[in-house]
Amino acid sequence: MTDGPPLVSIVIPARNEFPNIVFTVQSIIHDLETFLKPHEFEIIIVANCCNDEVVPRKGTGGTVDYLFGRGAYWNRVIRVIYDPIAGNHSTRNYGAMLARGKYIFFSDAHMAYKVGYHQRMIRAIDETQGIVHGTIGWLGAYPPGVSMGYQYTMKLGEEIKGTWNNYKLADDYFYISLQGHCCLGMLREQFLDFDGYPKHHRCYGGGEFYLDMKWWMFGSKVSVDPQAIAYHLCAPRGYSYNYEEEYIHNVFLIGHSLGMDGWVERAYLNWLIKHNKETLDRLWEEAKQEAKEDRKYIAKRATKTFDELIVERPWDKLNDEKHGKHNSSMLIFQDTWIENMLKGSPAEEAYNESETQKKLAKFIDENLADKVYKRGYKAEPKDDRVIEHKK
Repeated sequence: MTDGPPLVSIVIPARNEFPNIVFTVQSIIHDLETFLKPHEFEIIIVANCCNDEVVPRKGTGGTVDYLFGRGAYWNRVIRVIYDPIAGNHSTRNYGAMLARGKYIFFSDAHMAYKVGYHQRMIRAIDETQGIVHGTIGWLGAYPPGVSMGYQYTMKLGEEIKGTWNNYKLADDYFYISLQGHCCLGMLREQFLDFDGYPKHHRCYGGGEFYLDMKWWMFGSKVSVDPQAIAYHLCAPRGYSYNYEEEYIHNVFLIGHSLGMDGWVERAYLNWLIKHNKETLDRLWEEAKQEAKEDRKYIAKRATKTFDELIVERPWDKLNDEKHGKHNSSMLIFQDTWIENMLKGSPAEEAYNESETQKKLAKFIDENLADKVYKRGYKAEPKDDRVIEHKK
């Protein structure tokens, strides 16, 4: 093999993903070898808290590190490393530290890639100097172009999250606020310089929102290439999470880290409606402490705050310049949330006493009124009032 670092590094976090991981790796190799020689790329499998050697697998007989003893491993095309801490995003950070390529790509361990995927992604990375996402065909959906995932709709005011939409703006890459992270790429140097994913995430959830928003806040860009197509082949994940604990913790963590004070408090109040206050308070304090250093770092590096970002929406402006149009999506829950969820709930008093929520409501009214779900919504009468009226 030729000496020297590879051009491309692919990092695949994998927890109990055999035999999916074998098909994913072969698909990646088939695409990369159309324009690169074997010494010009590396695939790093991070076997993350795996215990698949104790799980019966009739007819398959393998584990995540099945490829360990194959020729690609001995030639450094494939590397297998072990991470004992179960965390999809912390594992990506770990793999990135060990990678050597100029370009780094992250892939789930249950993917397949259309030929040309990585070459198109590299082109878009070079031109945008930011994060580039692939377009997702769910569960192997084919042909491409039917119900593909191009971007997320940003949803705020209940939780902090994005949900898939199929808004395709153009045939060439276009800018988006955020997207799911089953497949994406960027310059490795930039990923390390921007300090990657959160370090204190618990298992799964929230890292997509955090990373894409941090790139925009730091003055970089996030885009999707509709011709770089990836097929997401498996619904279940090797990772599992306890919604009552890990996911809520992750949302609190990213909210504190990104300085989203009004929005993350709103998420707390939303969960307070139906969840245990003692548990929420513990998770809140843990996340707040864990986010301290990251919050300082992000505030120092950011060219704009999160609230400034979602008012300015630079992804729309860039698309207007490149394509003469934009079609992003944002949904803010305010009026309907107050009327249908908050009123009469255990969180109502805390909401009414919160100065942070007063400021958030004012901010929404002044800057995001056109994004509010059913603005001017009037609650329907309660059942007893309806019956009384009928009498």
